[in-house]
Amino acid sequence: MPGPPSREIAPRALEIVLTPPQRARLRTVLDLPDLSAVELTGEGWHRFAILAPDCVVLLPRSHRWVPGLEREAAALPLLEQYGIAAPRLIARLDDEELWPYPVSVISRGPWRTWAAVQDRADRERWQQMLAELAELIAGCHRIDVAAVPETLRSSPPASPDPLERTLWHVEDYLRPGVLEELCRSLADAALLSAHRAGVWMKIMSPCLDMPSTFAHRDLNEGQIMINSDGAVAGLIDWESAGVQHPLSDLDFGGWGPGVWQHEPEMSVLRKGFWRHYVRARGGDLPDWLPVQLFMTIIGAPPPEGHTTAWTEQRRDRTIANLRAVDAMI
Repeated sequence: MPGPPSREIAPRALEIVLTPPQRARLRTVLDLPDLSAVELTGEGWHRFAILAPDCVVLLPRSHRWVPGLEREAAALPLLEQYGIAAPRLIARLDDEELWPYPVSVISRGPWRTWAAVQDRADRERWQQMLAELAELIAGCHRIDVAAVPETLRSSPPASPDPLERTLWHVEDYLRPGVLEELCRSLADAALLSAHRAGVWMKIMSPCLDMPSTFAHRDLNEGQIMINSDGAVAGLIDWESAGVQHPLSDLDFGGWGPGVWQHEPEMSVLRKGFWRHYVRARGGDLPDWLPVQLFMTIIGAPPPEGHTTAWTEQRRDRTIANLRAVDAMI
């Protein structure tokens, strides 16, 4: 899904969101004499984040978002067990003096998000970041599914947010008839024979049959943390994690405009991304061409999305990319 819109919160947001008794309780929880070095952000869809010097306190915005934090709290110890670069769960607090809903306390590192630097990154820098991200994703996908807690084996609960519920994930395209219909629509838009839709389905079949893995499922530029050297340092926001289709972590469909500025050269980015993933994960995995075809098809903006010049340009570029992939089949 796309990253959440930026939400500018007034200075000293902590005083706006937390009452004086809650701030007093927070000082006790953080073991800090004052909160001058503590900030609160509201950039997430689901929660406020209180940024302390060495930890983050996550507050669900309402009772509707509690299940997501519970899911993340189950995922973080598993990731720590397997040595995956992600925040560590320090505590789960059910403390009504602090917040009316259970909160999570997680570790904090000296990192920033890829979203903060991507606009200044050239193609070579994008390729390097994706290579590092591919290795991290492969590590997640190598986790023994049998070791995944039962609470994470089912699909994430439907989002209570109406907009978020309209956003599609890889598994949505695997429902009976959905991908076939999309292929027929795009073949028509690309002025190709309707027969090509059936050919594409056969080519993509290795992607559709991939066994489920433990996956993040909500990767985008705001979830990728980088260190002071610019290297990928970890992934945050595991509220949608679970046993699901592995390509959900290699799909750019949930990313914002930054990556799509490179859409004319998307095949180059995806090819490197996939090859590094295959090398890091190992095993019997599809070739790059079926993956590129699948990602190009599910990444196409729908015709009804033509509300801006940007979405129209994106669809035109997607059709051009699709014709290029079709010519290689």
